[in-house]
Amino acid sequence: MAGQLRPVYEGKFTDRFPELSAAGKLLPTGDTAASCLAEVLPRPITPTTVRKFRNTTNPAPGVERIFYGRADDPDIAAHLTHGIESCSSLSAASLINPLPKTNFQQKIQDKKEAIYFSNRQASLGRSHDQSSMLPKGLDVINTTFGTKVIQDVSAGELINPPKTSEEVDKEAREGHDLYIVSHSDYYVGEAINRKYDSPNFSKSFVYGIETPHFKDGRSVSKSLNWLYDLQLKRAAKIVSKRSEDFKEKFQPQLGKVLDPIAETMNVPPGHTFGMLLHPDEYVGDLLHCRVPCEFLHGKDRERAVLTAVRQSLKKANYENFDMLLEAFRHYDK
Repeated sequence: MAGQLRPVYEGKFTDRFPELSAAGKLLPTGDTAASCLAEVLPRPITPTTVRKFRNTTNPAPGVERIFYGRADDPDIAAHLTHGIESCSSLSAASLINPLPKTNFQQKIQDKKEAIYFSNRQASLGRSHDQSSMLPKGLDVINTTFGTKVIQDVSAGELINPPKTSEEVDKEAREGHDLYIVSHSDYYVGEAINRKYDSPNFSKSFVYGIETPHFKDGRSVSKSLNWLYDLQLKRAAKIVSKRSEDFKEKFQPQLGKVLDPIAETMNVPPGHTFGMLLHPDEYVGDLLHCRVPCEFLHGKDRERAVLTAVRQSLKKANYENFDMLLEAFRHYDK
């Protein structure tokens, strides 16, 4: 058959246990990638038991998150109303712009207010009727009371008259003696005239003990500074030595260059750090591969004398030989 599946074992292999299913996964023919990626509709419905847990951890958009422990409880909060229900009252429009009263309502209102004396003598919107207290036969329309005010100077000239400072000061001093008697008005620093007629008395005399004071303001400065603050300034400040050593070593100080290793530089100018290595006594002999009997160490004086002799011979026989080597060979025989 064309649509029948082929057996798993075919050819030289024999299935000795056909009643047992073969290992692995057999994909039926005809399944494609498009069919695997296609969405299965309709979607399966999530069970109610599982839905209450998903609503707690992953609720749908716009849905209230409900704890799965009270998912099956009745929804009582949606029907509860807190507070006291307000009764409807007058509207704001009726309070701001009330309806006009009828003639009957106005008459009743006037009758209620007629018992007040202020309503009879000075009713609302009318001037006070004072005709009962005026003399009889007085013309209340054409009669005026008081003295007519004659305009003299303007208010500006009255408040700030056009006078010089000397004139203003002179006018202020004219009645000063009278103000002393009536109001005890003295100038600043003016002495009271007690009318002493004793020949031993003088207005320039000063009585009492002079108050000690300083014109540089030191007493005022002392009064502005509290005693506790002054004692704190004079007292010794107790600080941690470890903290001060750290600040002095690692924090910049005013007027000093920051040098964290300054304490390690207390050495003389020609000091050399490290260990002084003495030169090897036989370095030159070892480099030139000399045998011990030919070592030059310890023969410095002999070498110096030999060099001086050769130098003197060179100067003495410089003109007798063409080359210095010939002179050495001549004298070294």
